[in-house]
Amino acid sequence: MYGHILQLCLIQAVASFIHLEPKNATVLRGSEVHFNCSTDEHWDVMSWLLGGRTILTISGEHGPLGRDESISTINHSISSLSVWELVLMNASFSPTAQEVVCELLPTRLGRSSSSLFVQEKGNLRILESDLSVQEGMLVTFHCQASGWYPEPAVSWMVNGSTVDRGDYNTSSLQDLNDLFNSTSVLSMKAEMSTTVECWASVSAALAHQSSSVKLTVVAPKTPQDYTVVIAVTVSVCTIILLAMLILILYYRKKLTKSSSKNKVSSSLWTVNLSSRRMSVADETRGKVNLGYHIEDVTSLGHHDLRNRADSTINIISPPRVPDIVIFSSQKQKEDDFSSLCKGAKTVRRVTTV
Repeated sequence: MYGHILQLCLIQAVASFIHLEPKNATVLRGSEVHFNCSTDEHWDVMSWLLGGRTILTISGEHGPLGRDESISTINHSISSLSVWELVLMNASFSPTAQEVVCELLPTRLGRSSSSLFVQEKGNLRILESDLSVQEGMLVTFHCQASGWYPEPAVSWMVNGSTVDRGDYNTSSLQDLNDLFNSTSVLSMKAEMSTTVECWASVSAALAHQSSSVKLTVVAPKTPQDYTVVIAVTVSVCTIILLAMLILILYYRKKLTKSSSKNKVSSSLWTVNLSSRRMSVADETRGKVNLGYHIEDVTSLGHHDLRNRADSTINIISPPRVPDIVIFSSQKQKEDDFSSLCKGAKTVRRVTTV
């Protein structure tokens, strides 16, 4: 490396000019950065400036003046070429490029400059922890990159393969310190157990920063066979309904039968009652007064005889005979009938006198 620098410096010295290498340097905050200032001109003082501020002064006769622990120098000069290396031990972050200047006094060329870009590598983590999901489920992962500059490049790795950019979304915001906070969202279908990684990097980083979680995919749970439960439930309900229906029909039939018996009994009682409700005249059929004979009344004495009979009836009130007689038994029927006939005879006898 130093041989190449010296060769370059010799070429530049032949051309008689001051040269600063590299012209552009990009490093991470806190990293070392090296610059080489070479010239074939005679100089008394070499000054190094960073961002417009003098950070180092070198005397041609005495070497570096002063001491700064964050800065070191190395003299690579030869007889015909002056080469000094500046080493920044701890590069400080700045959101803008910092100008590095090598200035020689006195010289007609004056100075040469380069640009220093210091980047910030922040934190990275997947918000989810290790997951265990069923096969076929849609899983979402969130990767958060905080405190980066410039905006980090975020990517995903699943099962050792890079995920297509179309399968995840990344958004970034810049805070008051000019640092970027990025969030990337990955949605994927769980097919097999694997490791999911989120990567983030900036151009100055020699390697990416990563965060990973384990995704465990398990076989989907066998859905409960509700068919059996439904079948059993339906069967039990059917049996209960049939039992209730049978009981209802049984009691209904029993009530119907009882009602029918009551109706038959009522009908028989009504028929019996009707059959027993007979007038004395129907029961006796005109055979009660066996001594009764129709008398031959002449037309002349008919009026007188009628008047006598009416007067006799008004004076003597015969016992009243009921029109309807209810018999509770056959024997009682005969006895009552006999007594009724006797009474009827008496009545007939009185009415005919």
